Amino acid sequence: MKSRLYYRSSRLAWLFIKEQLKEPISLFWIIISPCAAFYLLALSRGRLDLLSGDYTEHTAWFYAYISSSVALFGFSFYIIGRRESGYIRSFIYNHEAKLVFILAQTLAYSVIAIIYCSVFYLATRLPFGAYSLLELLNIISKFYICYLLFCSIGFFFSLLPINFQNANTLFSIFSFCTLILGISNSLSTNFLLHTVNLGNPLVHAAELIKHGLQAKINLTLSILPIFISSLLIAIRFLRINPVWSRY
Repeated sequence: MKSRLYYRSSRLAWLFIKEQLKEPISLFWIIISPCAAFYLLALSRGRLDLLSGDYTEHTAWFYAYISSSVALFGFSFYIIGRRESGYIRSFIYNHEAKLVFILAQTLAYSVIAIIYCSVFYLATRLPFGAYSLLELLNIISKFYICYLLFCSIGFFFSLLPINFQNANTLFSIFSFCTLILGISNSLSTNFLLHTVNLGNPLVHAAELIKHGLQAKINLTLSILPIFISSLLIAIRFLRINPVWSRY
C-alpha cells in the first residue's frame, strides 16, 4: 500500500516539476530577479565590499526571500489554482487521492526549491571566492528548513475561501509586508518595529540562514512539527471549489 502511494505521488510530482519548469515568468521572478537585485544593489551603492567577506551573511536575506517566494507563489499558489481549475474536483475525491496530491505537491516543490537555491548560489558565489560543495549543502539544508516554514504558512492560506486572483494579491501583500518590515527592522532600532518583527517569518528565516541551524536550534526544531501539523490539516481540510462547476 505504501509503495503504491509513494509511486503515485512521485509520478504526479514529476508532472508538476515539468509543468513548473515550463513557466518562463515564474523562472524569471524567482530565480533571475533575486540574482539581478543582488548585483544591482552592490553596484548602485558603489561598494565592492558587498561582494567580499562572508558570503552567507551577505546573501541570507536573498535566500530567505527565495524560499518564501517558492513556498507561496509556487507551492501554495498552485494548490489554489488547481482546485479552481477543476483538477481537484475531477481527480481528488477521497482521502487517499488528497494524500497523493499533497505529497506530490510537497515533493515537487521541494525539488524546485532546491533547484532555485542552487542556481542562486552558482550565480552569486564566485565574487566571494571558489565554489564549495559542503557550503552549498549547508546552505541548502538551512534554505529548506526556511522553505518548510513558509510552506506551513502557505498551507493555511490554501484553506481560505479565495480564488486564484485573490490568492496572488494576498501573497503579494504578505510578501511585501514581511520584506518591508524586515528591511526596516535592520535599519532601525525602534522598539515597536522590533516587537512587530518578532512575528515576521522572513526575519527568522534570514537569521536562521545567517547564523545556522545549531545557533537557531529552537526555531529549527519548532518548524518541523509545525510543518507536519499543517500538512495533516491541509490533507484533512483541502478545499474543493472549481469555478467552472456549481454542482
